[in-house]
Amino acid sequence: MTSWGRVMILWAAHLGLMAGSHSGEVPPLRPLRAGAVMPQGWMREQMRRDLGEGLAGAYERIWTSVSLELFAAQKRAPGFVEVRHGDEVSKEQSWWAGEHEGYWKDAMVRLAFLTGNEALKERARGWMEAILAARGPDGYIGIYSPETRFPTKGADGELWTQSRIFQAMLAYHEFTGSREVLEAVEKAAALTLATYRDKVGTYFGRRGVERDGGVSHGVGFTDTLEWLYRITGKAAFRDGAVWLYEDYSRHKVRDGDMQLGSLLDAGRHFQKHTPHIMEGLHMAQICAAFTGREDFRAAASSALTKLQLHTTPAGNIVGDEDVKGREGTGDTWGEYCSMTEGIPSLNQIVAYSGDLSVARFAERTCLNAAQAARFHPVNVAVQYLGHDDQRSADDRTLHRGRCVYAAYHRAAACCTLNSTRLLPYYVEGMWYLAAGRPALVAALFGPCAVETEVAGVPVRILEETAYPFGDAILLRVEPSRAVEFSLVVRVPDGAGDVSVEACDGAAIRKLPGRIEVSRRWEGAAEVHVDFRFSPRMERAHDGNLFVVRGPLIYSLPLPADVKVSEDLRLVGGKDSGFHAFEVTPREDAPWNYRMPKDATFLPVALEGHDSLDPWGHPPMGLRGKMRDAAGGDVEVTLLPHGSSLLRRATFPAAE
Repeated sequence: MTSWGRVMILWAAHLGLMAGSHSGEVPPLRPLRAGAVMPQGWMREQMRRDLGEGLAGAYERIWTSVSLELFAAQKRAPGFVEVRHGDEVSKEQSWWAGEHEGYWKDAMVRLAFLTGNEALKERARGWMEAILAARGPDGYIGIYSPETRFPTKGADGELWTQSRIFQAMLAYHEFTGSREVLEAVEKAAALTLATYRDKVGTYFGRRGVERDGGVSHGVGFTDTLEWLYRITGKAAFRDGAVWLYEDYSRHKVRDGDMQLGSLLDAGRHFQKHTPHIMEGLHMAQICAAFTGREDFRAAASSALTKLQLHTTPAGNIVGDEDVKGREGTGDTWGEYCSMTEGIPSLNQIVAYSGDLSVARFAERTCLNAAQAARFHPVNVAVQYLGHDDQRSADDRTLHRGRCVYAAYHRAAACCTLNSTRLLPYYVEGMWYLAAGRPALVAALFGPCAVETEVAGVPVRILEETAYPFGDAILLRVEPSRAVEFSLVVRVPDGAGDVSVEACDGAAIRKLPGRIEVSRRWEGAAEVHVDFRFSPRMERAHDGNLFVVRGPLIYSLPLPADVKVSEDLRLVGGKDSGFHAFEVTPREDAPWNYRMPKDATFLPVALEGHDSLDPWGHPPMGLRGKMRDAAGGDVEVTLLPHGSSLLRRATFPAAE
């Protein structure tokens, strides 16, 4: 049985994590406020360099729709608009630019505060002031003009574009404590909810919206309603989230894989657009927690079962753009947008279920497929669509150019934009507070500093680790005064006989899928955890084999040539400074290898390791033997999946 299969078997055991703490309205685990977890080490460096040298900080000169200030102008109308990029003129859905602006500002707000970029913090403050100044007496925040907002029929992106900028605004509120921004989002969200629920009676059931992807994206408004309820405790937002899911489930929509009826149909595999699936993946789980309804609980469980089926070994859900019922394998396409949209949804499922094992989906995605779809050490180009087993990335006609590494893809800008948001959301899902008892919970791992309150006492934790490249985690616990609580640490798949060392007076419990260290913490104290990973073999859905150590899968790198295939130019022919690339394998690149079923791979130290650029210069590979096309043994060194632009991850079993 694969580790993916074990995730669902462990489901029931992990639901008991916070036994007795769940009231039906409060999640078993509570996400920490934005800024409570600050990245360190390679995570902070990756964000910092992407912001300073990569496409994240430069996106306004790569794809100009992010800086149209649509939420400050409020002049758009639903429908299509003409857009020019370089020498090309195309028509786009009018809500796309609102989506883009929301994506970018969400990323910029998070990156500014997570990296300590003071200039960008000041710019974010200016964005917030401009959006607040544009509001009328009713408090509307959105992209549409007064006469076209809240349409009662026809295609639009009202809920979707609002939800994307609200993510940026609520993050800004939590980073800064701005009550004005919070109250503005509250009023705007309440207006939207009252309009569609109380006046129109529906959002997804309006005439003429059945085939519109912008309307289907409206499930993203769940993020706003859930976050507002978590901050304010106002029942209107909780009830609004349940209404939104029921309204979505009741009507014919273009992307219905997350509808209640679709999820309860065990024989129905995912079919439609993968980002829509990942945007709504958490809806049933949240509604189950809010209502206690068994059909919602069953749907939430089904969503993860189906996700497992359609996920590739490296952690990307199948899609090019749609799933079409396909199982995830090494040669199925995966889309970057679905990876980014999946991370916050999975974080919410962890919180509202209390099931730490779900974090493995986010971990596999972020530390493997997402790292492989970008350049290192600085993200100057992204693959919109990619394979785990990737022999080339040079065909600019395939899927309208989505399969090459580029700073933007003319087919759509969403994936390169979403690459700027993924790691900040991973950081958001690293630590939680338990409901009903004093406990801090580590669900995802990496170097970071945590500052929060437990039982009313300020506590700081410094997490020192080389994870995912190292097995050990050191937690330095520093409460401001004496306080009793538990540290709960998820045990990742593939861990061996986990070693735990703690200071005197600590009670250590090893439980299924987690470790708990409880004591009266006073002064500085340390907890050492060593997961003792060893290489293991897993089997993909098509029967091919791949090698895993800890959270990382390891792939056979293919020697490749990388050259600029296009200088990306903007309106008027101005050079953006960014490019599209042609990545081709060299003639000696191995491909037709097979994996002996009893193959043994051992860790080997690699030269030139850089702890701040661990995918560009990884510290460790796995060395073992495979069979070549002639049936002979050949020694190979596998690298972390994200370390190669071209690679093979899965292999047929050798006879």
